[in-house]
Amino acid sequence: MYVKYPFMNNKKVYLHQIATHLPKASFSQETVLKFMLDHFDDTDGKHSFLKKIYNNSAVSKRYSVIEDYDKSPEEYKFFPKNATLKPEPSTFQRNELYILEASRLSIEAVKKLLNELPRLDKNKITHIITVSCTGFSAPGFDFDIIKELGLNLTINRFHLGFMGCFAAFPALKLARNICLSEPDAKVLVVNVELCSLHFQLSSDPDILIANSLFADGITAALISSEVNDTIASAPKIVMHDFLSLLIPGSDENMTWKIGETGFKMRLSSYVPQILDQNMNLVMAEFKKKTSIPINDVELWAIHPGGRAILDRLYKTLGSVKEDFSPSYDVLNEYGNMSSATIMFVLARILENNKKGRIFTAAFGPGLTVETGYLEKI
Repeated sequence: MYVKYPFMNNKKVYLHQIATHLPKASFSQETVLKFMLDHFDDTDGKHSFLKKIYNNSAVSKRYSVIEDYDKSPEEYKFFPKNATLKPEPSTFQRNELYILEASRLSIEAVKKLLNELPRLDKNKITHIITVSCTGFSAPGFDFDIIKELGLNLTINRFHLGFMGCFAAFPALKLARNICLSEPDAKVLVVNVELCSLHFQLSSDPDILIANSLFADGITAALISSEVNDTIASAPKIVMHDFLSLLIPGSDENMTWKIGETGFKMRLSSYVPQILDQNMNLVMAEFKKKTSIPINDVELWAIHPGGRAILDRLYKTLGSVKEDFSPSYDVLNEYGNMSSATIMFVLARILENNKKGRIFTAAFGPGLTVETGYLEKI
């Protein structure tokens, strides 16, 4: 029997469609590992560590705006044309490529979304929320999208920057709140993460782990409170409620800072353990807010920050590995694309035949845990 929970009122907001997009260049994890081994002319111990983290990453392929990984040094376009990769590209050089590619790829992603929603009148899009932590510019790629696609010049613009892997959730919450307060609102949410631009030539184990996981990905999504099928036919996802929680004393275990040679990610090997130890607290707070028991969850959309995170959490949450298939599949096929990753996972859930209540979560610097209670109908 369907149980109507307290927060479920007659005012609902829908995630209608998610278009996913990727740079044209892709590389197997074996190719990237060879690149690393060729350029880290160091001890056998460090080479052994590299092989271990790449072979155990559960990533088979990643996409990148950098096309050098399967080429010889004299063919490099991004890295210096030598075996040492020095001098490393500056933050300015990396950001210049970000500006170019973020604009191009985001426009392509939104075009793809509009093609997937032929009933949507683009002139009725009232808000655009852009999300990125891998570069900066003003006016940003949101401006380029509006100009290139001829969106309404009165559109409201919001940008969420430098928040990290959980940033899709603040964007979805903002979109939901807009639609609840403005019934005719139609909100475009665009995530652009070009993480590979910030590859670091370092032997620091935390940086090497980040190098083995992160990749590039782009998504565009449409959100509204339109209850009928004038935008898109079912299935769609109802966004019921969200909860954010900061884990005390964990802030140094995942950081994202601007350096002279790009943005520097510190990803501690303790992150999976910290998340695992605190997930019961997260779920207790979530149940307190929503009155939803965890055994009522039918679909899972967990940010695949890494294999160890998924391997721990499906057990802690009382699920089975097969229930986390959308997350494992996205990690395997694309790697960790920061804030875009959970949107790729939700896109998988929209595409499959299963319907029901969804628990979704993502994690990022802080450590911050963002959760959502959704429903595919």
